[in-house]
Amino acid sequence: MSDLDAAAKTFIDEAYEQLADLEESLLELEENPEDLERVARAFRAMHTIKGSGAMFGFEEIARFTHDIETVYDRVRNGELPVTTELLTLTLTAKDHLHSLLSDDPSGSEHNKTKSDAIIVSFQKFLAHDEEPHPEEKRQKAPAPGSGEVDQSSGDPEIYWIRYTPHIDEYLTGTRPLGLLQEIEELGVSSGLPHVDAIPSLEEIRPDGVYIYWDILLATKTGRNPLEDVFLFVDDPNQVRIQLVGPGMLRKTDLHEIGSLCISLDDCDDATILASLRKAYTVKQQKISEAKSKWGKKQDSGNTVDTPKLAGASGGSSSSIRVDSFRLDKLINMVGEMVIIQSRLALIARNVHNPVLSQISEDLERLTDEMRDNALSIRMLPIGTAFSAFRRLVRDLAGSLGKNVELVTVGGETELDKTVIDRLKDPLMHILRNSIDHGLEDPASREAVGKPTKGTIRLKASHSSGDVLLTVEDDGRGIDPTQIMNKAVERGLVDPSEELSTKEIYSLLFLPGFSTAEKVSDVSGRGVGMDVVKKSIDNLRGTVDIDSVQGVGTTLTVRLPLTLAIIDGLNVLVGKESYVIPLASVDSCQERFISSPENVKTFETIECMGKMTPCISLRRLLSVPGEQPDYERIIIVAVDGSYIGLSVDFVVGRQQAVIKSLGGAYSNLELFSGTTVNADGGISLILDVAQLVRTANQRQAQLTAETAIRL
Repeated sequence: MSDLDAAAKTFIDEAYEQLADLEESLLELEENPEDLERVARAFRAMHTIKGSGAMFGFEEIARFTHDIETVYDRVRNGELPVTTELLTLTLTAKDHLHSLLSDDPSGSEHNKTKSDAIIVSFQKFLAHDEEPHPEEKRQKAPAPGSGEVDQSSGDPEIYWIRYTPHIDEYLTGTRPLGLLQEIEELGVSSGLPHVDAIPSLEEIRPDGVYIYWDILLATKTGRNPLEDVFLFVDDPNQVRIQLVGPGMLRKTDLHEIGSLCISLDDCDDATILASLRKAYTVKQQKISEAKSKWGKKQDSGNTVDTPKLAGASGGSSSSIRVDSFRLDKLINMVGEMVIIQSRLALIARNVHNPVLSQISEDLERLTDEMRDNALSIRMLPIGTAFSAFRRLVRDLAGSLGKNVELVTVGGETELDKTVIDRLKDPLMHILRNSIDHGLEDPASREAVGKPTKGTIRLKASHSSGDVLLTVEDDGRGIDPTQIMNKAVERGLVDPSEELSTKEIYSLLFLPGFSTAEKVSDVSGRGVGMDVVKKSIDNLRGTVDIDSVQGVGTTLTVRLPLTLAIIDGLNVLVGKESYVIPLASVDSCQERFISSPENVKTFETIECMGKMTPCISLRRLLSVPGEQPDYERIIIVAVDGSYIGLSVDFVVGRQQAVIKSLGGAYSNLELFSGTTVNADGGISLILDVAQLVRTANQRQAQLTAETAIRL
């Protein structure tokens, strides 16, 4: 990949981030239209996309963003109000920019036509009586740097800019030539480089910047777009912007006046500016005299008092952009290192060599730290996914005629990026169901004494080594009777069967099940909650529903922090090795087996004064061999439910590098993956949540059978 291709790819990646930031700002503006900081944030996002797009040859993106940027420049200057119509139109433009990023940089005719249609909608927000049609405008638009000036808006002015990059400017991510190109696009300009500081060839640094520039710019855009060019320059002292005077000059005239900056290089700013203004006045007088000879009248602009340049972003960024593929590769390498370290630890225990044991312990400590740091690199705040759902809620509520507010809590909760990416679809389905099925329309809510605006709360928090997500709405709730009737009608449940409320709610996750009376664009086909269940199961998570009629519904999702490496408890059943996730382990105990032949797969034991279900892994998994006289029972907990898992022997703690099961074993619901042991053997990782569900179902079945016999 060439440097240019790599730079364009970086622009595209950053543009997607800018668009996400833009959408978030627009949705926040809808809640608070007077928030000037959000207006400025939206403007900066569009300005950055436009400038960077032009720099890397994405001509259609730069052209399309121009008028939108102009509208928001007027908004931040207080000339236009923030309205729902403007925000909706801008969100449409944001979606179109998203599609332009995957298009040819110069833009296909289809997308150009779509761009023109959106620009026409924006032009009514501009203060131009006769704005040309975008298609005509793009055909007649002057090329950047051609010496022509777009005469469509503003009064012409001449600015003097001195840009003095730091020698390490490239290391901060700033591209000086790119900034000069952005200035060139604002009008007619003439730049004069100062090259006196360039050292000898032996002393020069390839990545150093030794040149600074004086630029004279004739523009009709005003000062704000000029300042925005240098928005991300770290040190405000690197940039000076001064108004020379009103009017418009040719490129040759600007170059002639600007050459004074070279001869006056040792003078202070005030002296240079005074000389520039004097030369500019002389030049304007000569032009005026020349025009008067032909009977022409000089047009003069208004002098503008300009404030000092506001400080740009403070401090250089301490973060770097890394391709996710490289992170995945790093995690895999760390996983292999964990396995190798486990093998070394096993050898050290067997040979009883103090030196080797010390090396093994040091390596284990270093590996643990490396593992934690490598995993933390892939951890992201889950709020990065929350922001995408605000748009979904806004658009879907509008299409259904409902008034809905999305409240997010715990967005700073961190989760593995892989989990977040795979979580977006199931969360989207959950929110769609909450809006469509859960929340009533405004009239119905008002009739029962509720606020006309419904509320959905999306919360995230850490719980026992997992991440807990809850989606809670204040809607109509779920009617268990309606679900049961639908299940009986579809032949999913026997009419005589008695189910608990929780079991009835679990029917919603069955494939093809839906309580909707008619199929719509949003729901009714019975695929949403089925997709949710499968997606959460694939993430080794659990999902539960709780509801109160007339009050609302809460859907709870529990997920592991990461899908890569976990702390586990290695246990043996016969010659078979298994790993139980340590985060689920509550306690351990043992018991004497007086009659091994009478051990059942499911039974009840006493644990800390309470009767607790217990599963014999030997019986459940049909492990061959004799039942030992003593069993170790691992008490595990999921969502407050406790069960015991009886095993033959507890090996100890183990870092389990999770390997997915092959396609041929994907139907083994009791296991979430495999891992390689220190001795080179394979252990199956138990899916504790599925084991708990299996035990609870079996316990309920036994209770029902006992009741029938009685």
